[in-house]
Amino acid sequence: MRKMQIKILEKRDDAIRFILEGVDVAFANALRRTIIGEVPTFAVDEVEFYENDSALFDEIIAHRLALIPLTTPSDRFELDALELDDYTATLSLEAEGPAIIYSGDLKSDDPDIRPVTPDIPIVKLAEGQRLVFNAYAKLGRGKDHAKWQPGFAYYKYLTKVHVSKDVPNWEKIKELAARKKLPIEENENELIVTTVTSFYLPREFDQYLGDKIKEEVVLNTFVFTVESNGELPVEEIVRLALKILMRKSDKFINELHKLAE
Repeated sequence: MRKMQIKILEKRDDAIRFILEGVDVAFANALRRTIIGEVPTFAVDEVEFYENDSALFDEIIAHRLALIPLTTPSDRFELDALELDDYTATLSLEAEGPAIIYSGDLKSDDPDIRPVTPDIPIVKLAEGQRLVFNAYAKLGRGKDHAKWQPGFAYYKYLTKVHVSKDVPNWEKIKELAARKKLPIEENENELIVTTVTSFYLPREFDQYLGDKIKEEVVLNTFVFTVESNGELPVEEIVRLALKILMRKSDKFINELHKLAE
């Protein structure tokens, strides 16, 4: 198997798409599961209510608070460690209606741990209604609860679609691939489209699938997409996931050596 290589196709503030080469499907899926289940973030885990005159029960408000993404300072905590830091940040609120309470109204005792976006609605207070609470945020992992997931990760096999020029209107496929900005190769006999993104042929070409139109899977090569909720930069999520995979692998090897002694 070739050495692992990563080629970035697209990078935005909250998402990255790259080609992962030289790995098998087991590693690709392990990376995906590590990203969503092992990379830790801060999230509200407990809420202490002092007053709640709103139309929502305490449990419903607590659930909404838990799902608000909180910034997670990776420079202050060893997020790639197998054991998490026991640290708690407090986000407090004291509000009276009439008002709509947003995530930006929460006051954190740690300026590095705060809502990613200030405009997530929590509850609407009517005239005279009050809401007072302390919400306690701590580090956790997505495998324990979805509120700690740093984002989403998914992948597809990299494939090449070979289209014979004997197919009527094959130029239509070329135009469609060009509009999606997919890599296109062409020779005297066929058109070859590399599917770095999802690529679906019009139904008029279904009758040629498997014969004059064939899809080739590029071995040990995957197109990965990672999206961040905002708690961590998207490239930091991938970096931490790889380091956590390495740490878990080292621990597994050490345990095997102990058994062999």
